Amino acid sequence: MNKTIYIAGKVTGLPAEPTALKFKEAQDELEAKGFDVINPIELIDNPKEDWDVAMSKCLEALEFCDAIYMLPCYTDSKGAMIEHRKATKLGLHIYYELETII
Repeated sequence: MNKTIYIAGKVTGLPAEPTALKFKEAQDELEAKGFDVINPIELIDNPKEDWDVAMSKCLEALEFCDAIYMLPCYTDSKGAMIEHRKATKLGLHIYYELETII
């Protein structure tokens, strides 16, 4: 059975295309390592979604994950910091670098 990993990082306030590409590149690498990936940009799929609604959906999805990958930009993101705290409470494995994920 594949493990499911969530990607967390800064989205709000950033240009949509390069941000989506950054998340997609991480998703591709994680999938190549055998993970089922939850990409919040694909999960929400609406750049105009209300922030609170989007966060609620993301935090709910996190409950079905085994791990979380924190993009380097996560420290600049209120939402990603909330996701990090929830992942810690859930006891998920937290990765900070793709290279360390086997």
